[in-house]
Amino acid sequence: MLLIACGIRDELRLRVLIIAATLIYIAYYFTLSTGPLLEPIITSALMVGVNLWVPSQIVLERTTLRLSDDEKKLFDAFETLTPGQFRRILKIAKWARADDPEGTLLTREDTPSEALIYIFEGIVSVEKKGRQFRLPDGNFVGEVAFVLNRKTTKTSVAPEGVRYVEWDSSELRRLSAKYPNLGNALNALLTRDLARKLNASYRPDDAMPATTESRELLESVDA
Repeated sequence: MLLIACGIRDELRLRVLIIAATLIYIAYYFTLSTGPLLEPIITSALMVGVNLWVPSQIVLERTTLRLSDDEKKLFDAFETLTPGQFRRILKIAKWARADDPEGTLLTREDTPSEALIYIFEGIVSVEKKGRQFRLPDGNFVGEVAFVLNRKTTKTSVAPEGVRYVEWDSSELRRLSAKYPNLGNALNALLTRDLARKLNASYRPDDAMPATTESRELLESVDA
């Protein structure tokens, strides 16, 4: 079994075979006619313990176990990331709810990018070069500025009650540099999100005239 394990590339299967082989060794040491050999039994038991801990980490890397319902819903939006990669960015994510009756400013047009934001629940008011529209949940805010590392391209305001998830841009870039595969997967996701927005071009009924409540909301934040 140990020889077979050495020939397997999949780490989870390798660990399972090592554990099984080590348990057989322990059974052998217990049943010797001269009596149990305690030293190899203890050593083998330690090996089993270590090899049990590692597969548990592998399982967490490959599954959504121990994620809350909201976290699982968020993971569904990060379709290019593996569960393990998602857990890494989840550690630095900040969950927030807009609680200002006059609206919470998320991004301001033509200012340095400080955060990448995902609209988790609700509709955000957006203004870009004088044009206003609504951005529903399931979309990113600040993705262009994050990917290109430049100033934001639009002003975004979350009305009271909107839930969103926020990542500090600098911290997220450091994480992406530390784990290049994660960085590539994240950039692919954001590029796909941007392409989807450009392809949809936003329906006419998403446009908001300057006399609507969204204009008042944006102006109140500017004030």
